[in-house]
Parts: sequence; C-alpha cells; structure tokens
Amino acid sequence: MAAVVQEAAPPDQALFAVGAACTPSYAEEFAALLAKTLPEALRPPGRTYVTNDVVPLFFTEDHSAYQLVVIAGTGSGVTARRGFHAIARHGAHEYLLGDEGGAFDIGRRALRAAIAAAEGRGKPTRLTELVAQRTGGIEIDRFVYGSGHPKQTVADFARDAFAADLAGDPTAYAVLESSADRLADVCRGALTATDAGSLGESRPTVTATFTGSLLTEPSGRLRERLERRLRSLGVAAFRPRVVDVSLMLRTLDNLRSDPAAFAAITAAVPAVRL
Repeated sequence: MAAVVQEAAPPDQALFAVGAACTPSYAEEFAALLAKTLPEALRPPGRTYVTNDVVPLFFTEDHSAYQLVVIAGTGSGVTARRGFHAIARHGAHEYLLGDEGGAFDIGRRALRAAIAAAEGRGKPTRLTELVAQRTGGIEIDRFVYGSGHPKQTVADFARDAFAADLAGDPTAYAVLESSADRLADVCRGALTATDAGSLGESRPTVTATFTGSLLTEPSGRLRERLERRLRSLGVAAFRPRVVDVSLMLRTLDNLRSDPAAFAAITAAVPAVRL
C-alpha cells in the first residue's frame, strides 16, 4: 500500500494506491475502514482517494494516449485505455484464477516440471537442479504446503526458471515462452476491448507501461519475450516505470482536476473517492 499527501503543510488531499484492491468490494471495504480509523476531522480537507495501484501508472502518459499497462510481479494484471474514453482491465484475478505470467504462475510451472522429472514423466534439467537446491532436499509438497506463505514460496521458484533459461535450459525456456504467450493474450483482450487492438491500417499506436519485478528486472527474460509478442498488436513503445512520490502527486492533481477521468477509471478499475 502506498499513501501520499500533498507536500508542504497542511495536506489538502490524499491517495491510497492499494495493490490488493482488485475488486470494487475490497476497495469499498478498505475505504470504510479508512473512514472509521481516520474520521473526517482528521483527514485532509479535500478529497481522499482509494484506488488500485494501477491508477497512478495511467498518468505516466498523456491523457489522450493509447496505453497498455502491464504489471507482472508475484501476480499479474493488464489495463488498456484509449485516452479516458475507454478503459479495460483484464487478468488480475489472483493466483487461484489467473495471474498469467506472474511469478506464482511461472514458479508453479517450474515446480510441476521438477515433479514430473522426479516421477519419471520428464527429464532432469538445470531447472530441476535449481529447484532441488532451493528446497534443500525437502520434498516439494512439504516445502510448499508447510511454509507460512505458500503463494510467495511458489513465486520464489520463478527465479530458478529465469536462471535456468539464462543457462539455456529447454524446460525453463518452454515455461517462460508459455507464460509470455498467455500474458500477451490477456493484453490482446484488453486492447481489443478498447478498440486499440483492432487489425488494419487504422490501428492506433500503443505505448506499453511495464511495472512489477518480472518486467523491470535486469535480465529481461520475460520482458523481451512479451515485447516481441506485443509489437504485432500495435505496441510501438515500451517504458518500464515504478510508482514514486512524484507520480502519486501527479495522479492526485489529475484526479482532482478531471472528474470525467475519475469517472472513466471507476468504470473499469476499483477506485473510491471519500
């Protein structure tokens, strides 16, 4: 969670960009908790916003831009916008239902490959060696289910898929190729929903904003694969970006000065204005 108030005293507005706010109900629950713990008398005199953490990334590009925002960390999510006239959010269904191309997805595929090799349904490779090193001889089931945080434990094995792919491992290569395919397909759906992914000469130029640990890490094992696939969808520029204080402040200014943009955002992305 990130919270920023206007710099210099006294603050006149606040923004909470919450990654877990993936549904409107969660955003509303968080807003209700915020209103309870921070009564109006203690909040900034202007607006307080609670949004999903994708919202600040919209303001890395001009209002009129055709933009694709792709987040890939432990999980994944995609949002496309045609200015603020059409916004579509795809993926971001958490690890049980989605998160294609996120670290949990990649880590689970790596573990399944290691299990298949151990059961004689696949060949041992550098990937299976790295998985064995991480588990330290403990059975994979016990290592994952016995941990305090199975979701993050599985996601950690994505590092082994990246390292094995860098070493030329064919199994890791197949895992990352499949993950890039599935994540690109989610992007295709979001672009099509905003009319930014239609084929033909009128296809608009799209700028992709990449964020999350898997798309900003130095080796580019997933990022380069995804870029190749997105170029065929009309994506012409790729910009890695992290949410920082200056971007949060810019988001606050835009949300306050452009009610129409906020209304368009809330039609697709969880966001609440107190």
